[in-house]
Parts: sequence; structure tokens; C-alpha cells
Amino acid sequence: MEHIAKALERFLKGNQLERRVAEYQVVMAWENAVGAELAAHSEARDLTRGVLWVTVSSSSWAQHIGFLKPKILEALRREFPGVQVADIRCVVGGR
Repeated sequence: MEHIAKALERFLKGNQLERRVAEYQVVMAWENAVGAELAAHSEARDLTRGVLWVTVSSSSWAQHIGFLKPKILEALRREFPGVQVADIRCVVGGR
């Protein structure tokens, strides 16, 4: 009888859910990657096709994230080497 963990792993891989779970982990790591102050004004929403979508409270916070983008991307890539994080895009919309 196959162990349930192996069966679940095969199911996740077969349905590309493993990739989506990894992408979700990147989204959930936003606060750790950017720190409490920046996270208080922004929230990662989704990672789609290598683009991390972040909602920010104002355009000035979007600009601030833009300045920090290389550093944030480096931290996320280091933490999640198997996940493609190519860009960060901000959408102003409150948090």
C-alpha cells in the first residue's frame, strides 16, 4: 500500500498544485521579506507568471517598493530558489 504522503506528492505534481503552493508561500513571506514597516502599507496578493502583485496604500509606497525592488527580489529568490519571481508590480488600492 502506497504511503499517503507519496500519493499526495504525486497528485500535487500531476496537477501543478505543487507550483501554486510554492508561489503561495512566496506571497505569505512578504512581511518577512520587506519588514514590518513596509508590510504595514502593502500586501502581496498573488504571484502569477513570475510577477508578484502587491497592493499598496498609496503611490508613494509603490514608489518606495520600486526603489527597493532589486533587494526584495534578491531576498525572495534566495528564500525560494525553485520559484520564479521575476518582477514586483504594485497596485494602489488600500491595504
